[in-house]
Amino acid sequence: MINDVFKDSELAKNIVPNKFKHTSKQGRIRRQKLLMAAKKLSETRNIRDITLADVCEQAGIPRASAYHFFPNVDSIFLALRYLNYIETFQVLEKVEVSKFDRWQDYVAEILKQSVKLFNNDITKNKLMYGSKTPDFDNSEYDEQVNINMMGMIVGKLSAHYNMSSFKDIDEKFLVVYSMVHSIFALSFRQYDEITDEMGREAIIASIAYLRYYLPEELPLL
Repeated sequence: MINDVFKDSELAKNIVPNKFKHTSKQGRIRRQKLLMAAKKLSETRNIRDITLADVCEQAGIPRASAYHFFPNVDSIFLALRYLNYIETFQVLEKVEVSKFDRWQDYVAEILKQSVKLFNNDITKNKLMYGSKTPDFDNSEYDEQVNINMMGMIVGKLSAHYNMSSFKDIDEKFLVVYSMVHSIFALSFRQYDEITDEMGREAIIASIAYLRYYLPEELPLL
């Protein structure tokens, strides 16, 4: 998946100094080793405490060679963060609205799946919600990620329900995203996980907010 991040992406310049220079099989393998080494180290250590030398040692790759793929250790974790987004998007995209009787149940399932995804991968949780992580200068990318994720969810709802009369609903779902993000971050920073209770709080807050704009029963298409 990392190649999908780099391909035709202006974001790649934030991750690697030479976007397409190392596309050989050996280059792809080394890049993957560095990513997996960083992920492995982050499972037991604070991300801010991990150096490029640590990652290279774990991966068995000389530091001089690693510079060809990532200019610094922050760029490795930034790449992992992009990959986390891709995986999360792919998993949530598979949740079908038609399997639920109400839009509220679909929204709840999206949040339950999100909790499961993050709690099953400590690196995901640390990179998204941890306080001891690099200060990524990627606010524009994060904003686009949020728009894409909520756009996918609204798109699925709109393909099943008649939502043409609900204006600016995309913006309302972005507010929901911000609320959920805050609740998940609070939970992780207090308990090192997104607890069941905080997961329920996220569902309650999201549905309560959306009910102000959406009826209890949306008309089917």
